[in-house]
Amino acid sequence: MEERESSNLKGSVILIAIVILYSVVNVIGRGVLSWHIAQKEYHFMMAEVFCLWLALWLLLCRKMTRIQRIGGIAGLGAVFAWLHMIFLPILFTGCYVVYLVILGRWLKGAQERPAGLCWDFFLGSTATILVFCLLSLAGLGRIGILRIWVLASGGALTVLQIRKQRSAVRRQEETGEGKISALPVGAAKGKKSVAAAFDGRTAMSLAPAAMLAGILALVMLQAGRLNLTVDFDSLWYGVRSHVMLDSGRGIYENLGTLGVVYTYSKGWEVLTLPLAGLPSYSFITAMNLWTAGFTLMAFYETAAILLDRKKALWAPFLAASVPGIMNMSGTAKADMITLFCQILMIQTVFRYEREHNRKWLVLGAAAGCVSLTMKPTAVVFSTAAAGMAAFWLILERILGRVRESSFVPEEESLCKAGQEYRRFPLFLAISFGALAGIWGRTLYLVGVPVTSIFYRIFQRLGFQVKYPFYAAGFPAAGSKETAGDSLAFIVTRVSHVLFNPQGDDMAHVIIAWGGVLPAALLILLLLLLAKKRKRARVGKAMRFLLLLLAALLLIDLVSLYSLSQIDGNYYMLTYGVLILTGCIGMSGQSRQGWRAATMAFLPVWLYGAILCGLTNWAWALGSGGLHPINQGYYPHVQEEREKRAAQGSAAIWDIFAEDPRTRVIALGEHPGVLSFPCWVQSYVDISGYWGNPEVVADAPGFLRYLQYANVDYLYMEREYVDTSVRIYQIIRSLIQEGWLCDVRDENGNLVLSVCRDDTGHTKEETARNLWVFDERYIQHP
Repeated sequence: MEERESSNLKGSVILIAIVILYSVVNVIGRGVLSWHIAQKEYHFMMAEVFCLWLALWLLLCRKMTRIQRIGGIAGLGAVFAWLHMIFLPILFTGCYVVYLVILGRWLKGAQERPAGLCWDFFLGSTATILVFCLLSLAGLGRIGILRIWVLASGGALTVLQIRKQRSAVRRQEETGEGKISALPVGAAKGKKSVAAAFDGRTAMSLAPAAMLAGILALVMLQAGRLNLTVDFDSLWYGVRSHVMLDSGRGIYENLGTLGVVYTYSKGWEVLTLPLAGLPSYSFITAMNLWTAGFTLMAFYETAAILLDRKKALWAPFLAASVPGIMNMSGTAKADMITLFCQILMIQTVFRYEREHNRKWLVLGAAAGCVSLTMKPTAVVFSTAAAGMAAFWLILERILGRVRESSFVPEEESLCKAGQEYRRFPLFLAISFGALAGIWGRTLYLVGVPVTSIFYRIFQRLGFQVKYPFYAAGFPAAGSKETAGDSLAFIVTRVSHVLFNPQGDDMAHVIIAWGGVLPAALLILLLLLLAKKRKRARVGKAMRFLLLLLAALLLIDLVSLYSLSQIDGNYYMLTYGVLILTGCIGMSGQSRQGWRAATMAFLPVWLYGAILCGLTNWAWALGSGGLHPINQGYYPHVQEEREKRAAQGSAAIWDIFAEDPRTRVIALGEHPGVLSFPCWVQSYVDISGYWGNPEVVADAPGFLRYLQYANVDYLYMEREYVDTSVRIYQIIRSLIQEGWLCDVRDENGNLVLSVCRDDTGHTKEETARNLWVFDERYIQHP
């Protein structure tokens, strides 16, 4: 048996090595990344990351107290953040994260076995989303008020926590429970852990220290280039929440937006509203970096339910090397927190299986609800995860593989939490409230609770899409004439996603790719499926994960077949489930087998780390160098104004900057033209595939939309359109009719005021406006 296992492992290792070699040659050696890997900016960044890893490894291996170790890591991180001009964004968002954790801990109450830091962050975030929704319903959702709420409630929670700690210390002194031996078991552990943190000097083993240092170094890699990786979608909507979600009263105002991205589920944007509108975009993206840290922690906590600590560390270690996961931490998009919620859903299944306590089913449902508030595609993937979990639990009971007490909690499980157990239904209510608040916004404004690809589904259910929105779906990948063509198409796409994501339809895959880790894990799983599990608990977990993985792979195949343009971040949950399945599956191997498997995955991890450095959603190269003298943040807004000045529209910028509630339709390059500091939609927003072409079909239709949205100005970037374009003629006719007036130019750029009526304008004024429009606008060559 051992010889057969050894032979299978050797075959798997050889096959994984071939996969790595093939991918490296095609993607880096002679592929799209061959230029990037030769650049000195990349070399400097990776040398910096290696030095960070080495410093962190030495720090973790040194014998010191836990507080000293945490302080050393924090100090190193602070210096690194300052040199890369992200110190204040990391600090500000870190304070906000602490607030969310304290709020979550207060909601959770004092339990004997707390669920963990990840759940504190989750519960605090969920409650904050709900509070912000309620404030908006009351007309008090302005960002300034939200910031005051965070400061006031944070101060109150801090005072309560301090009083609680003092009261506990005083009670111990009065009752003589100050000695560790006199405390209950749980309290004694807590007392010892505190003492150990300050007094006990320990050193991590070399291998775990190297792995943890690798995780932290890759997180710092993402942090170092945070200012450079603000991508297309983040500029489109992620960093503009302060003008696209809030006009003074909250998120339920009809701001007249038409682009579908403004109607997405906005749970993440609502959560980060207090950070929006600051002078650097990194105040938003840094929040995603913290969320990435919690996601990696959730990977570890989930694996640690079934594995020992050293083996469980492999889950975040592998996840940190996946560009499809970690590259999302440099954006302002909601993918990272969606994955965080989904990993927590999986964790609750494991905890429920271990503890047989229904509170985990409640928390799992809560995590599923919150994931649905973050992005539309979560409807597919989170529903699949929840459905497979429910199906597995029912199937296990039918097959007699779960004790009856798994579905009717033991009396001890209910009583030991006491009053605190009754909080868990409250958590579900808070999560449902947050979901209702976010989906209710979309339903109120658009007519359906979820947009994007779900327009037509809800229409068939009887929902009516409101004006001016247009029910569009994703463009199909095209019909295949024969079954053979279909099979060849899907095989080609799968091979590209697994080994070599290059080509026109892979442009959004390579920047959020899984590397060869998914292929390597699938190879490993084929080996594991032929083996009998050694531990019942691990076997049950594997059955659930394999069932979930099968459902996700089926969904992935459908998306690969049906969509013309696919994004790598669609498969984040699949990557995560593969990692957990591989780690838990490997735990059933012999010690020799585990060592061989982990050694095989070290080059996979290294290749993933290299890809993380080479790719990001903005295609930024390097980390921008070191800047010892700086103001603590990168001035993105100031830089955008300088770009507008260089383009010749500085005065127009100043006009729009007078009031952030100014509403502008901008005809210019997307998304750069969206940088004006006010409510602004591009022409692509309203007329492109994600808008409604009908509103620009003719002059009356365009005028109707301008009046509906209360647009104040049109902006025409020079050299963007010419007389042959329909919108040019529409604008000219509206000037003739007096609906567009006060036409001003600056270096060939135009700004046109939208009049509330067509009266009060003389023929001379109309003629002058037409002359400026015809003669001063620099048309597309």
